[in-house]
Amino acid sequence: MKILHTADWHIGKRLNRKSLIEDQIYVLDQILEYIDQEDIDVVVIAGDLYDKKQPSQEAMNVVDHYLKEINLVRKKPLLLISGNHDSKPYVDARSEWFKANDFHVNTTLEDSFTPITIQDTDFYLLPYLEIPEVRTYFNDDSIDTFEKAYKKVIDEMSSKFNNENNILVGHLFVSGSKESDSEEKMTIGLTEEVPHTIFKDFDYTLLGHLHRHNAFNSNHIFYSGAIMKYSFDEMNHKKGFKVIDTDTNTVDFIEVKLLHDLIHFKGSFTDIITRKKEIEDKDAYIKFELTDMEGYKEPMTALKQLYENTLVLSRKVESYVDEDIQYDVNNTSDDEILTLFFEKFTGRQPTDFELDTFNNHLRGINNETN
Repeated sequence: MKILHTADWHIGKRLNRKSLIEDQIYVLDQILEYIDQEDIDVVVIAGDLYDKKQPSQEAMNVVDHYLKEINLVRKKPLLLISGNHDSKPYVDARSEWFKANDFHVNTTLEDSFTPITIQDTDFYLLPYLEIPEVRTYFNDDSIDTFEKAYKKVIDEMSSKFNNENNILVGHLFVSGSKESDSEEKMTIGLTEEVPHTIFKDFDYTLLGHLHRHNAFNSNHIFYSGAIMKYSFDEMNHKKGFKVIDTDTNTVDFIEVKLLHDLIHFKGSFTDIITRKKEIEDKDAYIKFELTDMEGYKEPMTALKQLYENTLVLSRKVESYVDEDIQYDVNNTSDDEILTLFFEKFTGRQPTDFELDTFNNHLRGINNETN
């Protein structure tokens, strides 16, 4: 059996207020193309279809289109769970209708213990869980950590195994995995990590939540990773999905092309604006961290004229060697002190604009206190 494993679509997500819908559609079209070209038996989506618990109508339309393309048009069995970003009513609103078309959605702990059988394999669909939900279900007040919660759930599942081949689909954080900035913390004050040994009885564990496809190294526990780059710390990550072949026991990562790459440029504003330094990929979403922006009233506007997809601009903080320098303030004018300050910490003299600002505001404050 060939399983296409994807997760963390986060449809509707924005990157610094920039809508990523077109970027997401560009990637999802590639997933459809792969399904058309390869002999895929089942598609698994391991949570976080949406980025918000109350998705926009546009986001819901995109999700509906691609789920129908996979399940109704291409007739592929589809297994879906809810993640921590998903609102259960938006994910399983038509779950009864879905079942008639080999589309299985699970958003509850109760239904997790009933496997979905496809060919010779039982799939257990475990949505994102909260500790109180597990504690209440088992009526066990001792369940106060994610580790205890998941161990209780997995032990219960394992006791019900009736098939030789068993696969878990989940949305969680396995201990020792690598995180990214775009992943939302699921709890405050509690560790959300779950030991990988809990899943030892499953042939494969297919996960969502972490956005790196190689977040955890294992022969039977896999993250598919997010379908695209959702934060600038992911700019060097490869994005795509996994394909698991249970007959050959092989797992392949299939990389997708992105409509816009992410670039984090650090350097001089002057070098960029005078084109002494240029960014080759002008279509990329860019985060600039720049020095020497003093004297420019609208540096972001100037950057957007060169790179229209500039999303972030911040000042690059330079480090200095702390050296004590003493001046006789009684024999040094305010303008001279300001000039000495700029020379020490910026390596240049103040601009006319900075001198005017100092004289019109800071010097005035000083005069008012005398």
